[in-house]
Amino acid sequence: MNESHENRIKSEDTAPRTPDSQKDGDAKVIGLAMDVKELDVNVGNSDIHWTKAEERALVRRLDLRIMPLVTFLYLCNFIDRANIGNAKVAGLTDDLDLVGYQYNIGLSLFYVAYIVIEVPSNLLLKRFGATLWLSSLVLAFGAICFCTAFIRNFGHFVVIRILLGLTEGGMMPGIAYYLSTWYKKDELALRMGIFVSAASMSGAFGGLLATGFLSVPQLAGLPTGRWRNIFLFEGIITMLAAFLGYSLLPRSPGGSKFLQGRERDIAMQRIQAENAGLVEEETTEWDLVLRAWFNMTNWICALGFFLTNITIQGMVLFMPSLIAGMGYSHIDSQLLTVPPYILASAWSILLAWFSQRSSKRGMWILVSAPICVLGSGLLIGTEIHGVQYTGIFFLAMGAFPLGPLFMTWASNNSAPYTTRSVSVAMVVSLGSLGPIVSAWVYLPTDQPRYLTGLSVQLGGQVGICVITAFLIFWNMRENRLRQEGKRDYLLDADEATVARLGNLNPRFKLTI
Repeated sequence: MNESHENRIKSEDTAPRTPDSQKDGDAKVIGLAMDVKELDVNVGNSDIHWTKAEERALVRRLDLRIMPLVTFLYLCNFIDRANIGNAKVAGLTDDLDLVGYQYNIGLSLFYVAYIVIEVPSNLLLKRFGATLWLSSLVLAFGAICFCTAFIRNFGHFVVIRILLGLTEGGMMPGIAYYLSTWYKKDELALRMGIFVSAASMSGAFGGLLATGFLSVPQLAGLPTGRWRNIFLFEGIITMLAAFLGYSLLPRSPGGSKFLQGRERDIAMQRIQAENAGLVEEETTEWDLVLRAWFNMTNWICALGFFLTNITIQGMVLFMPSLIAGMGYSHIDSQLLTVPPYILASAWSILLAWFSQRSSKRGMWILVSAPICVLGSGLLIGTEIHGVQYTGIFFLAMGAFPLGPLFMTWASNNSAPYTTRSVSVAMVVSLGSLGPIVSAWVYLPTDQPRYLTGLSVQLGGQVGICVITAFLIFWNMRENRLRQEGKRDYLLDADEATVARLGNLNPRFKLTI
């Protein structure tokens, strides 16, 4: 269709219908179930016309308003989590008298709390809205990061890491779900890649910030240890960032103030049209929550995210220590973490762009995961410091794009919105078991090369390739069965039942 032609979007044009409704010419909407309240959809104004140029202009405006904000907030989230690795090299374990596995225990308990809170946090986000909930989380973990500057012993260390996990756990699944309420499926992969690239950017910024803050004289009133400056100043920055969220982050397409009139209508209707109609459902229903747990894509993506996180969190928490083990000072070790993270960030965004252009997820995972295998092999197979440092580049470059690709894959293959929000949180929460493994395979007795941790990572990276290939073929097979009509028996039901099929609807095409 020529771009000057208008796209006419009507819910009855796009909604899948039961055989009976098709035979009778029934024009009622039998769409995939969605939460009307969540999208603030005005059903009475469902006949909207717009051009492709208007939609592109709207998406550009969304990108300029939403993406910088969520990326910056997640950058703060990851810096406040990962700065423990910078502080360790600068003397945290000595000043807190941490012995044996006490440091590893603190790291593990952070992720236990992180996992527990993720699904409840996404349900609370649906209840209170993104502006209030996400911004409040940022304020909370910023305050806890600030308080970390005052801890004195192992007990304090454990409590502060648990509290940090409880406040940080909702950010990644929350932002991922939030973006899915603004962007269409074929737009989501790139935006996921951009916001999650903040994780790799945090390594670059975190190393630079740590270097700068360690050069500041210790402030009066703080216990011994200049590493405390890292938490003090980064906590203040994060708390200030929370107020940007309160002021600028729009709640939803229908509730946004920066979109007016026609733009707001287009923003609502393009998401509504892609999800093929509406049912009037305003509350979270538990059968839609449970559906996420019976979705094959979710389980494979959760396993892939778990294996990815073993590598990513191992790097985040122990990269400064790995580099210090090559003979560099603690200041140089902080600075040398920066270049690998910059490369990883650029590669993450580039791969997300390729994923969006191709509307594929699995094939790009199979491009990036082998790069991880190469990086781990270089670190394990040689003691030449230059080659080992090159291996860190490959490891970071290959690992960081995988998380957003797995999350987007799960989100794309989940509907309606209640199921999608739980699916994303499920993938992230189960995937967050990976860092607990990282904490216990990078042991003090294995310094300075941490060969056990690197070997476990290598096995996980090979596993990612295997399960990704499996899911590609599984979804291709399911799409073929749907196209051949072998799932049409699901449509032999009343309208209300068909409307709630979501990703089980035979008209729903699974992303591969």
